[in-house]
Amino acid sequence: MPQRHATDVVSLVFGTVFAGFTLVWLVGVTGHLDHDDSWWAGPVVLVVAGLAGLVASLRRRGPAELPPNGASSA
Repeated sequence: MPQRHATDVVSLVFGTVFAGFTLVWLVGVTGHLDHDDSWWAGPVVLVVAGLAGLVASLRRRGPAELPPNGASSA
């Protein structure tokens, strides 16, 4: 069984951005998305990539790594 490793958040976010923009380009080339209607595609891809990075970074921290009583470690 393969050993699990930590998620590389930067690679995950950039992979999501590249895959999202490729999907938008592919849908635009096939004619399913008009240029006038595609103004929202870029921001949607960036928001999804940001959410993926946020979720991945929050899942990295386990309960043992959190400071006691919710105090910030500054």
